[in-house]
Amino acid sequence: MTHDICLNIHYSAPKEIWDMIGEVYSSMDYWCGYENGGCPSWKGEKVDLCASSEPGGIQISGEMPDDIWDKWYGELKSKLSEKLGYDIGEPEDGYKFKYWTPFEKKYSDIISVDSKQIVFSDHSAFYWEDLTEYERDITAERPYFLFSSPLIKLYIFFDNTGIFSKKKQRREFREFQSKLKDLNIRTLDLS
Repeated sequence: MTHDICLNIHYSAPKEIWDMIGEVYSSMDYWCGYENGGCPSWKGEKVDLCASSEPGGIQISGEMPDDIWDKWYGELKSKLSEKLGYDIGEPEDGYKFKYWTPFEKKYSDIISVDSKQIVFSDHSAFYWEDLTEYERDITAERPYFLFSSPLIKLYIFFDNTGIFSKKKQRREFREFQSKLKDLNIRTLDLS
């Protein structure tokens, strides 16, 4: 009867995505609007749910009889998936977050790279299994590697300054490319 779930919708989604989410919310049974400081809410006989945006995703919690919940929750996930264009579910069940803003990292902030992941000095980690496309461009104004999938984009820039910066950028770029090659990660050259 008491439910507390998180969905794989990241709090950093842009306004147009939140507008789409609001459309889905308002289409659901028991919708009663925004209450308690603007929280989306659903109310009815033995129904009292609210939603909020949390670091772990959209949280929906409250009371709803299990027989109603099963249908309602399935419909909510289905409508959100259709509207947002990717599978919506609970991260603990393996559903991945979509990040609308690309991650931009500096090459100099890499702590480690191995066959599983790449880790940066801010402790962020990106797993190769979550990335499907690999590109590079040494001729760009800021040389970069781009690792992406439909859910995420990770740019790694080579951003040196000074009199020998171009030479250093090229050397670091080629070293990184060689390291990736040793890990069987091939990148498409866009230069």
